[in-house]
Parts: sequence; C-alpha cells; structure tokens
Amino acid sequence: MQNTLYIAEPIFSEMLQKFDGEASFPPIKKIGITHDAPNKREKELLGTKSPIKVSIIKAWTNLDARQIERMLHNILDNTRLDGEYFWDGNETLVDSVSDFILTYHPDAQEIGVSDDPDVKAATETLEKKNSDRMLTEVVPTLDELGIDHTISQNGQKVHFHLGDYKLVLSGRTAGRFTLTIWSKTKTTEEALSDFEHSQELSANSTEDSSRKARIPMSKLSVIFESIREYVEKNSL
Repeated sequence: MQNTLYIAEPIFSEMLQKFDGEASFPPIKKIGITHDAPNKREKELLGTKSPIKVSIIKAWTNLDARQIERMLHNILDNTRLDGEYFWDGNETLVDSVSDFILTYHPDAQEIGVSDDPDVKAATETLEKKNSDRMLTEVVPTLDELGIDHTISQNGQKVHFHLGDYKLVLSGRTAGRFTLTIWSKTKTTEEALSDFEHSQELSANSTEDSSRKARIPMSKLSVIFESIREYVEKNSL
C-alpha cells in the first residue's frame, strides 16, 4: 500500500472519563503518514490498552504523502508542540489542510477510517455527554433569552440567529464547546467586536466565506457571557 497522509486527534477514553466527566483534551492534532491502513495505524499510535486513545479523523492516499507531510509541518511550524503534534486552538487545522489538498493536490483520494472499538466507545461517550448538556443547559438558556433555535439530529449542534449573524454552537470534547459565527453582511472585524472572547479564523480562510469568527474550546459560561452581552447591547 502506498503512503497515506493522515490527521489524528487524541481523545479521552471512556475509562478515563469516569474519573472526571468534565475533563477535556486540549485542541491538539497530529499530522503523519503511514504505510498501513489508517485504522491499523490508529491502533498503534498509543496502544490498545492506553487510557488515552487517538482517533484518525482524515486520511488521503494517491499523493506524495512524505513531501506533503514535510510541507505542512513547515507551514505549521509556529504551532508545533512536539514532533508531529500541533496546537489547533481555533479548530481550523482539519479544514485548512483539507482545502490545501483539494486545491493543490486534486488527484488525492480521501479514504475512510474504521474506528477502533475503544476509540469509537470513547467518542460515543463524549457525544452523549455533549448532547445531554445541549438539552439540559444550552436549550434552557436560549429559551430564557427568547432565542429561537434548532438542534441537529444527533444533538451535537444548536443553530440560531442573532441580528445579522447565524451562530452554531457545537460540542467538541467533554466540557468544552465552540461557537462559530457566520454572517453574509458583517465583516470579520465586526464579528470580533460584537462577540467578546471570539477569535479570527485561520489566515487562509477565504474573504468571501460567510464564516467570520469563532469562540473555540470554551466553557458554556464563557460562550453565554458573550451571547448575553450581544443581546443586551443590541436590545434583542
């Protein structure tokens, strides 16, 4: 099998979460290559008995994986933590790398990743905790503020509008959530000004994108502080 380029992220296993249900893993991604199928490499990364599991979330073949890995490592060097691990505070790395490969290596083929059972169990546990919090904490708070909203089918995202903004609140890892801010009429600078704690997206985001800013990997209290302030400031 030819080399495969992959992006992986570490997540807590179900066993570790039993000790702290609110624990969350920092926003870290690993960019590497493997000669084996991605799911086989996934099992090797930290071992099947490790309390921490690594999940491969994207993988591509039919490309010069070694050269592209080296190129991406150089581009992302200022966010490198150690070796192949990079800080992804804005949670834009996966989208950015995907766009990069689609644009400059269109012949690359994205391949599916089969989850290791332990990784799948850990992910499902995270998703259930996030979904429960959406129903017990997010929805009641939005109702209190009089904000109409819809919930995605899997319960992982809540969509709502405030003025000229469309907002999507998503549960990423246990105890941490991300608010993504969209607008067709507002600029990124206006979004950053309107929503406290928000951050600009990656530098290579296209100017015509309606995705303006993001409050990444934050506690719900921080996100709702920003939402409440905007609602009060604009008398919504």
